[in-house]
Amino acid sequence: MSSVKYVIGVDGGGTKTEAVAFDGDGEEWSRGVSGFGNLVVDPEQAAQNIEEAIDRCREPLKGLDCAYIYLGLAGIEGTPHRADLEQRLKERFRTRISLANDAMIAHAASLEGKDGILTISGTGSISWGVCRGRVAFTGGWGHLLGDEGSGYWIAIEAFRQMIREEEESRTRGPLSRALLRRLDIDRVHDIKTLIYESSKAEIAAVVPIVAEEADGGDPFSRSLLERAGRELAEQTVRLHRKLDFQRRVAIGLKGGVLLSVSPVREAFVQWVKESIPQADFVEQDVPSTKGAYFLAIQELQKHG
Repeated sequence: MSSVKYVIGVDGGGTKTEAVAFDGDGEEWSRGVSGFGNLVVDPEQAAQNIEEAIDRCREPLKGLDCAYIYLGLAGIEGTPHRADLEQRLKERFRTRISLANDAMIAHAASLEGKDGILTISGTGSISWGVCRGRVAFTGGWGHLLGDEGSGYWIAIEAFRQMIREEEESRTRGPLSRALLRRLDIDRVHDIKTLIYESSKAEIAAVVPIVAEEADGGDPFSRSLLERAGRELAEQTVRLHRKLDFQRRVAIGLKGGVLLSVSPVREAFVQWVKESIPQADFVEQDVPSTKGAYFLAIQELQKHG
């Protein structure tokens, strides 16, 4: 067996699982992709998908030693299957294994494994922080308990505005008219069927319509996106206080809503700066698998 070693970073989400092999310098060697890796959806199928992604990643590297597999998995904190999966992977791949929340590897990717805060807003939202060995988060409670500032939250607020206009017999605003037209819906009452038969991701997919109306001058759409930015900022500030950062802090931005919707990003930066003047914002969109690589290397350096 060759002494050449590599590590694998795995990012398992609600849609797909991606495994990437890196050499010691962080250069990508190979990758494998399979189905969802969120154990909350279906523990056994998720485990099989994770194994399949790793197998596909390792296929071109036969004869080389894998020193570590570091996995960031959506929903891992809320499932009783964590210990079973860890043991299963150790027995299958015969190497060191670590499991973490997918937000943790995203944080490490954006901040290169260093202390700071990462705020993510895509379909859902969460802020994840690391400070002097302490790890904490704010947000991330899911759409029923929170997810303020997320794509799902923005979409639901847009539909709620449509309902208010209908119930108060007001003239439909530009956003409501655009949503009905683009979604091919004739009556406001029909949005109930749309909402309850669609996934969170499908509902959140209307955010670009809100952004277009905001760019076109609709004050409600603009205000809604700015509210989303403020919600995310308040979530970030709560985490900053919780972890008691003592000096300048790096704050990473990740997710389609924060990185691609300008009014959200601008409001977020403005409100964070008011509470954390010493914040340094990081907007590079680094794949989460690279964060798993950074964390794997840290573990190897600490424990050999």
